[in-house]
Amino acid sequence: MSPLLAEERLSRILELLAERGTLRTTAITEALGVSGATTRRDLDTLAERGLITKLHGGASLASQDQQYRERAATAQDAKSRLAQAALALIAPGQTVYLDAGTTALALARALKRTPHLTRTLRVVTHGLDVAYELNGECPLYVVGGEVYGSTFSLTGPDALDTVARYRYDLFFVGCTSIDPASGPTNSNLIEARQKAAIMARSGSTVLIADSAKWGQAGFATFACFQELRAWVTDRATPAAHEVCEAAGVQVVEADSGRALSGSPSVPPR
Repeated sequence: MSPLLAEERLSRILELLAERGTLRTTAITEALGVSGATTRRDLDTLAERGLITKLHGGASLASQDQQYRERAATAQDAKSRLAQAALALIAPGQTVYLDAGTTALALARALKRTPHLTRTLRVVTHGLDVAYELNGECPLYVVGGEVYGSTFSLTGPDALDTVARYRYDLFFVGCTSIDPASGPTNSNLIEARQKAAIMARSGSTVLIADSAKWGQAGFATFACFQELRAWVTDRATPAAHEVCEAAGVQVVEADSGRALSGSPSVPPR
């Protein structure tokens, strides 16, 4: 059997922990057929992502609430810079849809710090933390549905029905990974379908995601690059710039202040 790739190993570790609960590092090493050093590095990676809790000589899955809170606390400064760069793409008076998740939460906090803009907006979201952050700051609409604990979001058929009733000028969407061959992806099929449904009702869509997500292929692709108006990131690689330029996607780099194609006034698509 060929050796597992890094992301495949990480997925397999999560599967093993979900099936068996707490596992010793030696048991994970044996199940994967890799060295102990490789297993320890993989566990470090999963712990940094807030997906597991490392124990003495082993690991266990983090709770959904713990996973979300740890992701929210990770790279706060970087997420704040992405959010600040994203503000330049918002025009007064727009109806703005904010995705759920920790980067969307950072954007909500940035909006809260700019009341002169935010008070002119109508904001729609299915993110519980996003709604809590913006409560009282602007006209705010929350899409109902079943609570998905991993992202503190509301999903499912009721959410899709609500999304389809309205139109949005601008949608800020997050993702779990970006496949250079197909576009942004999500690890959860229900969330991916919801993102696609919101895009279908939006005048333009802006992807907001750090560059570490580039080059990975998640479970469900919810958009192609041509459907995006812009990608707000920290700093894109030359290869990523090339793909986005070919698709007509504006790249806004929060850590350099540079946009590749177009400007904040790029017409919506």
